[in-house]
Amino acid sequence: MILKELDPFAGRTQEEVAARIAQDRMAYQLRRFFGKSTEVDVLNYLRIGFGSTVAHVDHLLLHPYGLLVLERESLGERVQIRDDGQWMRWRDGAAVELRSPITRAYLRALSLKAFLDKNVRQKGFFDGVELDVLVAVPDTNVIQWPTMGPLAEVCNFEQVQEKVEQRLAQCRRVATAPGLLTASERRRLGEFLRSLHRPMGKTASQ
Repeated sequence: MILKELDPFAGRTQEEVAARIAQDRMAYQLRRFFGKSTEVDVLNYLRIGFGSTVAHVDHLLLHPYGLLVLERESLGERVQIRDDGQWMRWRDGAAVELRSPITRAYLRALSLKAFLDKNVRQKGFFDGVELDVLVAVPDTNVIQWPTMGPLAEVCNFEQVQEKVEQRLAQCRRVATAPGLLTASERRRLGEFLRSLHRPMGKTASQ
């Protein structure tokens, strides 16, 4: 089920338009994959401020066993992922360091989890849920993978459903009890997050 759609588009620049097109494409895929799902709920674009910190995720997927943060990364040119996890991008024939979108996704996921841990009544509840990340890129063919091969956290847009379902199957195999997040709990969590969402350009007081 889709618990939150994208915000209305208010950008003007070419970069903002391009970013919105990528957002729309991913939101469409998630609606197609999970719009009628009874097991996976989706919130598209969340921006929650608390103190001096803003928890921002491109797409958040809720399932019985936990949370999955899905981040989009536009790769307009060839990228290499080195064995130490460093991402490199080529510009004018020179290699330039690129912040790992996997690391960025994990930091955003941990920031969101810390916020939830602090604000739910049942303290420690989210210690018992899975926390995963997935980075979706338009085309994995532009990536030069490390010697270990493709990374489990990276896929192209069309592989998102398969990756999510694989993760759910893995959770089921190792689970000793039903998932902590029932359908009604996921809806309540979605309503809570949606109520705290601050669209870009709005302050917390707005």
